[in-house]
Amino acid sequence: MTEQEILKKIKQSAESIVIPESLAPGNLQEKCRKAERKNAEARNRSYTNRKAGFALAAAALFVLCFTTVTALRGISSPIGPGQSEGSASGAANALTTEGETDAGSNATESDTDGSTQKAAVKRQDAGTLYTLAQSYDAVYASLEEMAEAQDNSLSGGPDMGIAEAEDGAATAGIGGRSDSMAQNKFSFDTTDDATQKELAIKKESSPDNHSRTNVQTFGIDESDIVKTDGRYLYLLRGSSVSIVSAAGETMWQVSELQADSDSGDANVCAMYVDEDTLILILTESSSSLQTSDKDSTVYDLKYLDTDLYTSVLTYDISDRRNPVLTGKVSQDGNYVTSRKDDRLLYLFTAQYLLEDYRHDPESAIPQAGGRKVSEDSIYLGECGERALLVSSLSIDQPKTVRDTVMLLDAGSEIYMGENSLYLYHTVYQNGSESTQIAKFSLENGYLNGEAAASVRGAVRDTFAIHEKSDKLRILTTDTSGSDLENCLFLLDEKLKLTGTLAHIAVGESIYAARFLGDMAYFITYRNTDPLFAADLSDETNPKLVGELKITGFSEYLHFWGRDKLLGLGYETDPETGSHEGLKLVMFDMSDPAALKVLDSHVLSKAGYSPALYDYKAVLADPEENLIGFVSEDYRNGVKRRYELYQWEGESFRKILSEELNDGYESDNYRGLYIGERFYIAHPEILRLYGREDYNLIQTLKIE
Repeated sequence: MTEQEILKKIKQSAESIVIPESLAPGNLQEKCRKAERKNAEARNRSYTNRKAGFALAAAALFVLCFTTVTALRGISSPIGPGQSEGSASGAANALTTEGETDAGSNATESDTDGSTQKAAVKRQDAGTLYTLAQSYDAVYASLEEMAEAQDNSLSGGPDMGIAEAEDGAATAGIGGRSDSMAQNKFSFDTTDDATQKELAIKKESSPDNHSRTNVQTFGIDESDIVKTDGRYLYLLRGSSVSIVSAAGETMWQVSELQADSDSGDANVCAMYVDEDTLILILTESSSSLQTSDKDSTVYDLKYLDTDLYTSVLTYDISDRRNPVLTGKVSQDGNYVTSRKDDRLLYLFTAQYLLEDYRHDPESAIPQAGGRKVSEDSIYLGECGERALLVSSLSIDQPKTVRDTVMLLDAGSEIYMGENSLYLYHTVYQNGSESTQIAKFSLENGYLNGEAAASVRGAVRDTFAIHEKSDKLRILTTDTSGSDLENCLFLLDEKLKLTGTLAHIAVGESIYAARFLGDMAYFITYRNTDPLFAADLSDETNPKLVGELKITGFSEYLHFWGRDKLLGLGYETDPETGSHEGLKLVMFDMSDPAALKVLDSHVLSKAGYSPALYDYKAVLADPEENLIGFVSEDYRNGVKRRYELYQWEGESFRKILSEELNDGYESDNYRGLYIGERFYIAHPEILRLYGREDYNLIQTLKIE
């Protein structure tokens, strides 16, 4: 059979697969929503540390996803915006390097011949959690050990568990009950520069005032599906970006930028706008037919081999009607996340290496910017076949990668503070649960290991980890004992433990957290919602100074000026714990030792909001006095509304409640403002309102 005949048979076979109704996209989405809500109620996550179980589960999930997507879309398997890591193998075929002259063209032959570029900085270990490989042979040896362990596990051989943290990653918080809660009055300073940043207090209002993406760390930008620069709106959908003018009396679509890609299944995963520069991050793939190394008694069996890679495309948009590609760089692996610090972009991709290693060991080393990651830029974790590639790129040099490191691990969460990058993951060993943390410096875009530590319990909330003045604070929930308990750890610049609070709210789990100055605020929950306040001013002796119990719980917290804290979550029955609707609550934290509720508001018909689990979907701006989010009612189908509130000093006031039943499956709506205009934005449709009365002025469907 010819290659074309084989491809035709593959396509016919895929198209003939009947997808069960339960696996239809709409039903899958609803199942995910129900599971997410159920998990939110339980909040006690289950995890296994056995490699055999992980391998079998990952293989089963891959087969299900590939079958479903292939049947729906043919033989290509695109990656959707916002989706994180996936299976990847081989090196990217379209990699741009510093010597490239044509922006967006493929790398030259000399760029992809396996050459490496030595690190520009002298790397050092991140404690003993991530140690430098020093050579490719060390990487191959680590992969060989994992391959043997996997083979043994699948064949019923010796069980290889996850290793415990070594002595360089000191375990913190093993003993010691916390001090009793302080009863005295307490005050704290909110005038220092760090607190001003955390509150994002504006020094003065400007005529081009506009909203910005809600982020984890103030000053570190993150991608989103909608961006604005105060003059234009940028809407991300599929493989294109719509640019809409917002400067005149009415909105109008200026242009539609189709991402430059040679891959037919490219999808834009992230978008950034910086003055006259637009940055798109997209996943791409290159496919080829390969001859199987297995014996075939019928005919030479060929299979479709797909390599996934991620590209950063930089455009000059000084003329919004005609964006011009100025540079493209790529690296192996599927998109995980990204961050932008001023003019530096950090790209995170993931690639699983074991299958590549089994086929051809030398092909297992990923590439970035057209070259293999150099031997002196590879860190070996204690276990795991995932290569996490972290690259930095300057927006002003859009054709080059400034620095790249590869970390071999089992999968880490990513937190970027103002000065450092932290990778952390939960380890289960001998009945105990701990979070291992590695710290990397980010000086001028160059990454270098600094330290590592291990603390008891697992991080349950995105905002439960926080850097201040190069020091780390972290809140965890520990499930190791007979009951749940929560802990607070203070670590210095080298991740050495300085102070601990343990045995907090035994039997409950942390749902939401925020740090401000020398204070920590966090929500725990079982059937009631205690808000705790902890004083961190003494790094050796943190203390609980306040506790407030109310019904329900908050999933998201946001500081509202210097003395108030906004919560968004659920109202619940205090006896049964059943949900009774979405809930807004405003806490008074002017005296942390005497916390109180100023007002609460329940949307009894709303059963879910994406804002509870995606902070980018939240509009919370105390300076503009705007609180916005999407609510969803599931009682008779799916009914969506955009809810917009103001804080009136003593109570919430609803100023807009707009139906969003546009017929789109996605609930990716964002609320944003430009001056005296307010917008509800979706990649397919825009609504414009005047802020004096919030009456609808215009609706614009994106073509």
